[in-house]
Amino acid sequence: MLIHSFISSQIRRTVCVLAIASITVIGTVPSLRAEQPSVDSLLQHFDNVIFGSEYEEVKSAVRVQKWMSPIRVSISAMHGTMLNKPGGKRELKLERVRPSSEQVDMIRKHLTTLVKITGASSEKSDKKNGKPANFVIKFVPRLVMGQPFLAKDVDPQILKRLGGPGVCYFLTRSVSTGAMFRSLIVVNNELPVDQMDACLLEEMTQAMGMPNDSDIIKPSIFNQASTQRSLSDNDVIMLKTLYDKRLPAGTPRRDALRIGRSILNEHLGG
Repeated sequence: MLIHSFISSQIRRTVCVLAIASITVIGTVPSLRAEQPSVDSLLQHFDNVIFGSEYEEVKSAVRVQKWMSPIRVSISAMHGTMLNKPGGKRELKLERVRPSSEQVDMIRKHLTTLVKITGASSEKSDKKNGKPANFVIKFVPRLVMGQPFLAKDVDPQILKRLGGPGVCYFLTRSVSTGAMFRSLIVVNNELPVDQMDACLLEEMTQAMGMPNDSDIIKPSIFNQASTQRSLSDNDVIMLKTLYDKRLPAGTPRRDALRIGRSILNEHLGG
């Protein structure tokens, strides 16, 4: 798993956070139960996945970001056909298709899990009544994963970089208070089903406000080599801590770690 995180400058008092996660190998999934880690280790893991950044040139988040409004999912899919053109040229013809039942079921399964763990709410989108989809998932051919039309308000060079590995990536937006209001997940629709499932779980989980990788705690969906298709006990603790009401969106990092330590200690029975 490779993750790149980006934070752009404020636009109309809004921070745009973009992240990518790529899964290249699906192997035997390890046991999701492991020896109980210490509070210190869990806190460092928590710090990494919420406030960390893999690259020196990428600005890290400084405040807690998470969903405060209902999540409204939309799912779309595209099919690509390569056409031969005169002169030996080739052109990719795209057409919208209905997402497969497998794709829909995977998303429903992971969303149900995330909502149950975090306490976040979800509802059907209703654009006519001011409730458009805000958690958008697109299945597209690998060749178009970095194309500008997928996210017209994002720097095309960033999209090209995100789509380069050809697996999946996510982008999220939040206001200056830390409340998230939009996520976009792009998935290569040519992936094997097991890899697509693992990829969706990872991107949907990280789009909840935990964008970075960390290998401090294992097993964890945030490990760089993770290919898990279900959350580990440690991942559940991370999500419950982030969405604890004592840790509001917008909480500065220093305060978040102080409060987070207390919450984690409770989860470990301390």
